[in-house]
This record gives sequence, C-alpha cells and structure tokens, in this order.
Amino acid sequence: MCKFRGFGLICMTSIKENWYAVTCLNSSLQIYTRLIRRGFSPSQLMGFNNTGNICIWPSEELLTYYCLGNLHLFKGKSVLELGGGMTCLAGMFLGMSGIPSHVLVTDGNKACIENVQVILKENPSPSPVQAGVLRWECGAEVKAQEGKFDVVICGDCVFFDDSRDNLLRTLVSVLRPGGMGLVVAPARRDTFKLFAHLCEAYFKVTTYESYDEVVAKCVEKCTSDSNYNRNLHYPLLMVLHKPDVKSS
Repeated sequence: MCKFRGFGLICMTSIKENWYAVTCLNSSLQIYTRLIRRGFSPSQLMGFNNTGNICIWPSEELLTYYCLGNLHLFKGKSVLELGGGMTCLAGMFLGMSGIPSHVLVTDGNKACIENVQVILKENPSPSPVQAGVLRWECGAEVKAQEGKFDVVICGDCVFFDDSRDNLLRTLVSVLRPGGMGLVVAPARRDTFKLFAHLCEAYFKVTTYESYDEVVAKCVEKCTSDSNYNRNLHYPLLMVLHKPDVKSS
C-alpha cells in the first residue's frame, strides 16, 4: 500500500521495535511515534477510518511540514486534527511546539486512537494534547465538539464518496465563527475539487497547488520514482475560513 516512500520532508529513525524518532526538515523538534506494520484484509481497508493504520501517508507528511512552517497560524489557538490515523503526526508536532493553547487529535478508528494514546505517554508536550475517537457520521460525537476549535487540520480525508458530506458537516460544526480549516489531499480524480466545491456554501475557500518552494523541489525529485503518481500522491492545499458572525 505504501510503495511511494514520501517526499523526504520527515526523517524516521528506528529506535526499537515499532518505535521511531521522527524529525521534520523545517524544525528542530523531535517526537517518538509507534508505527505498527500489520496486515489488513480487504474488508478492514474498506472505510475511511482504517486507511491511516497502514503507514505515514504523503499528505500526513506534507501537513506536518506545512504546520511546522506556519506556526503563527496556531499561536494560542485550540486545534483539532481530524482523521489523523495511527500517529496523528501533525497534531503531535503542534503540541510539541508549545504554540497552540491545546490540541485534540482524532480518528474514527478506536484501535488507531489507542495507539496514539500510547504515543502520547512517550511525548510530554508544552501544549496539552489529548486523543479521542471522532466519527464524522456520529452526530453525538460531533456535537460534543461543536464550536470548540479555532483551527482544524485534516490530511487526505476527502477521497471516499460516502464520507465527504459527513466530513464537511463536522468541519462546519466544530469550527468557531472566524475559525480556519487546513485540508491537504491529492487531486485523486477531482475528489479534491469536488470537496472544495461543497465547502463553498459554508466557507471562504482558497486552494493552492504550489505553496512552498522546498516542497516544490522535493516533488520535482520524485518524478523519477516509478512509484510516484502526482494525482495520487501530491497533496494540494485547501484553506477554509468560516465566516465570523460578529463581524458580518
């Protein structure tokens, strides 16, 4: 599933079985993460909440890099990561930066969040970080987080047709007025464009194909990799701004 090994923006050094020290090209921070490489049946892979259990995907790599390169966006802010997979790497690094007021990292898969909770114990961070299950289709779980977050980050979560509407409803619900969403995802047969179009009814939407010179150079090097497919692997950036009702 993970034949393309990424853009070289993060470095993972094995320190013991299943555990890695992780650094990012644009930061001096380091976290420890546990990546359990186990087999999955085809039925287990059906559904958005299992894909993050396989590896660190290119979108997660890019999301982590982008967040660390734009820490000013998170200063004193409450941050939610949606669909963070088994490592919730971007949210973990934000917590370690000490910049946000607090961070909640989530995924729809219980086993995934159990792994993240183990990871949290190995990474005491300046900003409080919590992990929890958040299923976008579960109204009660979404309602419990309604209006609590200034910034929501999300990597590669827009490609399944049956979860796209639920993701949008979750973003609308959990973001405070004036809040911001950062979504990175590959084009994937125009699924990125489709989600951006859906968001236009609720947010001011801005999309970027080029957003960082270092990323552009790393991507250029990947064109010689036979496993690299720009449509499947290169994450585009979507910035969502929720209207501030007080100023409208």
